[in-house]
Amino acid sequence: MWKKITILIFLIAFSSVFPQNQQNIQAYKDKFFIYQKIGTDSALTYVDKIFASKNNADLAFAYTAKRYLLTITGKENATQGYMVKINTYLKKIPEIEQNYGNLSHIYNILGNTDMANESPNEALKKFIRADFFAQKNNDIRQHIKIKGNIAYVKLNIKQTDDAISETRQVLELLENNKYLYEKENFEIIYNNLFSNLGHLYSDKYISDPDKNKKYADSALQNFNQLLRSTKDKKLLAGTYLKLGTLNNKQENYQKASGYYLKSLDLYTSLQLKDEILNLKYNLGVNYYELNEYMKSKKSFLEMSHSMEKDSRVNIDYIFAQDYLSKIYLKEGKADSVEFFNNKFIELYQKNSELEKKNIANIYREINSKNLNEEINKSASILRNRLFLIIILVVLIGCITGYLLLQIRKKKKIEIRLDEILLQVKNSSLNNHQNKSSFTISNEKEAEIMEKLLELEDKKIYLKNEFNQAYAAKRLGTNTTYLSQTINKYMKKSFSEYTNELRINYILKELSENRKLRNYTTQALADLVGYKSGISFARTFKEKTGVTPFQYIEKLNAEN
Repeated sequence: MWKKITILIFLIAFSSVFPQNQQNIQAYKDKFFIYQKIGTDSALTYVDKIFASKNNADLAFAYTAKRYLLTITGKENATQGYMVKINTYLKKIPEIEQNYGNLSHIYNILGNTDMANESPNEALKKFIRADFFAQKNNDIRQHIKIKGNIAYVKLNIKQTDDAISETRQVLELLENNKYLYEKENFEIIYNNLFSNLGHLYSDKYISDPDKNKKYADSALQNFNQLLRSTKDKKLLAGTYLKLGTLNNKQENYQKASGYYLKSLDLYTSLQLKDEILNLKYNLGVNYYELNEYMKSKKSFLEMSHSMEKDSRVNIDYIFAQDYLSKIYLKEGKADSVEFFNNKFIELYQKNSELEKKNIANIYREINSKNLNEEINKSASILRNRLFLIIILVVLIGCITGYLLLQIRKKKKIEIRLDEILLQVKNSSLNNHQNKSSFTISNEKEAEIMEKLLELEDKKIYLKNEFNQAYAAKRLGTNTTYLSQTINKYMKKSFSEYTNELRINYILKELSENRKLRNYTTQALADLVGYKSGISFARTFKEKTGVTPFQYIEKLNAEN
């Protein structure tokens, strides 16, 4: 009798402990998803605890997650033998309903690891497998997430049409499953994804207008629908800007001007300086094509005067000088023509060889002339002037001083570039504040910080619309409390925090992905959430001490 009672008590105790252990394992997995890529030390701590499980699915997850974390922190050498163990455990996992969720997450993480190892084709296989189990598990949100990964991979391997198709499918899935999301959250996700689709259409068309005419119609339809469905000022401003650019490319200059002006009004109300300067340049070009030279000159001069107070030199500013010289030539004002032509050449000469090549190509498109030949012609005219000797003497002195200054400056830049490369190589760029480095006693602040880390994990900061108000909404708080919390625990403003994440991200991406090094400044800006290449280049220089092109040149020289 007593023996039976003892056995019964043991069984009751065991049944209460076992679910608790499994509950703990699931909690550790949840922590991994919160801290991956953001707090890798904390994530590794939780992943190591999963190894205590005896379950094959848990062990496969643990090795997969740890391999991913070690890979993204540059410690892939420590993962030797991991794939053998992962495959061994995967073979032991029955493909039954209770394992579908685990299998989907495992293959999704394997795909992310392949992407980190620059193996997009392998990643695509893993993501497709992950999506298979997500659908078997009826996990719609996981399915949508993985479809987004698949779209990204296909874009990466130049399957743009497939990327467009995948994005369409994700939009349809969102529409059919909007009940899974809060209304406001759904609208934000949907509109931004819909905007991305429009940008894909637009970029596809602009890359080859003659070949991709159909994409222009799709982009126009997309953007016009977006104008009807969103009230977000920044999203509207970007949409009007893209509509202006599309119409400009199609030589519908009058219509393009109308869209540019609407975009300018919105960006002005948002007080976004870089976007305003970019729009003024675009308007200047558009008015020039319309032969409205007074309006064109006004836009270029306003843009130039604003840039003169800035230490930055960008392509828009350089070509504004070229357009102004041509406008003054039409007006017959030789002194002004010479002034702006010389300024254009001077700004051109300040660039690196890679940047000069880019400028020369754009110059050829605009003027149908060889830039170097035009520069040589200008030099020839100067040599025929009576005061040539005086100018040459002064010029030699200036050039000598300039070269000495540039040599010193170049040395400083080289030292800084070496420091950055070493930091990237050793994965020592601090993209985030490690949660273990501070103690949070306030429950609300702890919740904000944890959710903020989740946003970092999903790289939400790379979205164009990511700002303090957007983040506050996503975190369920207000901008004031969010700002205070970030200042308190991260010792920086929200703007500094966002810029640091974005610049550190692109530094690492450029070092690992050679394809990105061929992107324009504007394309890199779009990749990390900046609407303007001017704003991106300025922030990059402020954070690193070098320009994006200097960093890319150094990477190419190293490799």
